[in-house]
Amino acid sequence: MSATGGCLCGAVRVTVSPLPDRMGACHCGQCRRWTGGGPLYAVPVRSIEIEGEDATRSYRASDWGERVFCGTCGTTLWWKMQGKPVHHVAAGLLDDQSALHVADEIFVDMRPGWMPPFSGATQSTEAEEMAKLAADLEGETP
Repeated sequence: MSATGGCLCGAVRVTVSPLPDRMGACHCGQCRRWTGGGPLYAVPVRSIEIEGEDATRSYRASDWGERVFCGTCGTTLWWKMQGKPVHHVAAGLLDDQSALHVADEIFVDMRPGWMPPFSGATQSTEAEEMAKLAADLEGETP
């Protein structure tokens, strides 16, 4: 099964699979700025079909990460490793978000004080996430 979604203006539409039921919340400083203050809520996907890819723009926010948005309306679309396929899309893109729950919360030591932790979600710190990233960049999986 799959899910559909798109940006605010409709220039970019996506079909993702599998049908997502979980999402992660990233509290890193870049995600908080990119989303306007809260975490980036992102759903894991194995495949994505993109309509209107010519309307997308990307920003290399680090030596490894790329943030993609709609060049027309500015909607956050996805974050991905540079040179790799898309594996997480912004939850706000999905037309139907009713089955989603926050399952993973990362960079929790950067979570704003006004936001409580998500009950039942796994928690990891900046140091833990950076160690995973370093291992991934070296071709290892911790």
